[in-house]
Amino acid sequence: MHDALRRLGRAFLTEIRRVVSYATLTVLTVGAALRPARHARAVVWTQAARQIVFTGLEAIPLIVFLGAVGAGVFATIAFTFFSGAEENKMVVDILARLLVREVAPLSTAVVVALRSGAAITVELGSMSARGEVEGIETAGIDPIRWLLLPRFIGMAVATVALTLVFVASVFAGAFVAAVQAGALPPQWSAALPYLFAVQPLDIVLALGKAGLFGVVSASVACYHGLSVRGDVTEIPRRVARALVEILIHCSALAAVFALLVL
Repeated sequence: MHDALRRLGRAFLTEIRRVVSYATLTVLTVGAALRPARHARAVVWTQAARQIVFTGLEAIPLIVFLGAVGAGVFATIAFTFFSGAEENKMVVDILARLLVREVAPLSTAVVVALRSGAAITVELGSMSARGEVEGIETAGIDPIRWLLLPRFIGMAVATVALTLVFVASVFAGAFVAAVQAGALPPQWSAALPYLFAVQPLDIVLALGKAGLFGVVSASVACYHGLSVRGDVTEIPRRVARALVEILIHCSALAAVFALLVL
């Protein structure tokens, strides 16, 4: 019993130290963004734009597919069990709030983590294993500004933008499913009142959570990438650990947000 409690305590303290490390890395990156450096601004934004294209633009087809199919399945199942105008309106309200406020940012964060989080960990892990990060620092270049800041910006912006794409695909998929189920009229003008089930606060919360999830994903991926020391075979383990921790932390944050706004 004592051994189990001791192991549990060690695991808890290890996780606390890791979270503190993530927070410290995020603060250092924000500090690097606030420091004036006109000569480096163009390079940082160029790298950030490339990260946004890789993280966001190339993931749009997958996000559209997941949003439309997921919303269509949810709507079809819901309208199968409920019938009548009042019940249909209630189903639309629940699905809109659930999919937009909760599912959209978390699903987008998962896609971003699997695609770009893993890539960032591999890239920085390879650079760290070959000593390139230390070489950049020895040359007098700030590695946080040149390596981490563009990735933080790219991940946060891309996650927010992809969440908007996910929300739009959710509306499209749910609308098609509702029309097919006979719960909504096929005319857009007659179906527009149902769109008001989503309040501006829902959109704001979804985008706020998406931005936070993007920052968390970038922080965890960069931390594990920079933690590789000399052994390239350590990179796969770091990638697996980074992905698991991104999913855990984003899910925990989503649960906390859900409890706070109930």
